[in-house]
This record gives sequence, structure tokens and C-alpha cells, in this order.
Amino acid sequence: MSTTHATDPAQAASELNESLSRLETALLAPVVSGELESWARTVQEATKSLTESLPSYLNSVLHPQYAEIAKSDSELLTRVQQLIAEDQNLILEQDKFEKRVSDFVKRASQIKKDEAQTTNERTKVEQEGIALVLRIKRQRAAADTWLTEANYRDRGPVD
Repeated sequence: MSTTHATDPAQAASELNESLSRLETALLAPVVSGELESWARTVQEATKSLTESLPSYLNSVLHPQYAEIAKSDSELLTRVQQLIAEDQNLILEQDKFEKRVSDFVKRASQIKKDEAQTTNERTKVEQEGIALVLRIKRQRAAADTWLTEANYRDRGPVD
């Protein structure tokens, strides 16, 4: 997967979709007894994939959409500013989640006998990861909605 320099919007979107799906699947997979470290490493690999694909997607897909929204309908500039702010928040949240997962992998590798000790931490990783996936999906939907609105909104008689 060549995620580092994906400037083709279709490729960036495909890579993001794959990364989101991998992370979601990893997070939702049940943890089999004795497999906590393996589960944690799978989540970590999926998180790394997302960390590589999200910035590329934002730059090659969403940011051009924001420019088109602003160009097509100046009344939506406030929405564009909100979208850009959320992009920045997503990157921060993604970085924070990546660190939490990394810390959890270290902890999981040290726990060999009583994996139940990590139940609360694992649940927190699952919840934060799913919340991040949903925020990214919500951001994508918002950008699509405002782009459609900018291009097709009926502004009444314009003279």
C-alpha cells in the first residue's frame, strides 16, 4: 500500500476506506483468552495504516472539496471553516489514539497470565477507536453534504 504519497483522490479515498475498515474490524474482534497481545498488535497495525492514510485523504480529497464549496457558495464559508477545524481535531485525536494503542500494546505484552487486569484499558481503546472511526466517517459525510449544497442549492431568483 503506497499511502505516503497518495495524491490521486480515488486512491486516497480507497486507502482511507481500507484503513477504516481494518481498524473497525480489529477493534470489534473479540479477544480470545491468551491472545490479548496479538489483538493489541493487530489494532496497532490498523491504527498505523489509518495514521498514514488520513492526512493524504484530507489533503487530496477533502481540502479540494472545501475549496470548491467556498468558490461555489460564499455563504458556506463558515461551514468550510468548521470542516477545516474538525480536520485538525481529527489529526490530533488520531495521534492521541495512536499513542494510547502503543501504550496498550506495551502493557499487553507484559501481561501473560491475568489478562482481565486490562479489561478496562482494552474497553477504552475499543471505545476511543470506534469513536475516531465514526468521527472520520461523519466528517466525510459532512463534506459531501456541504459540497452538494454548494453546487445544487436553490437560491431563489438571482438578478
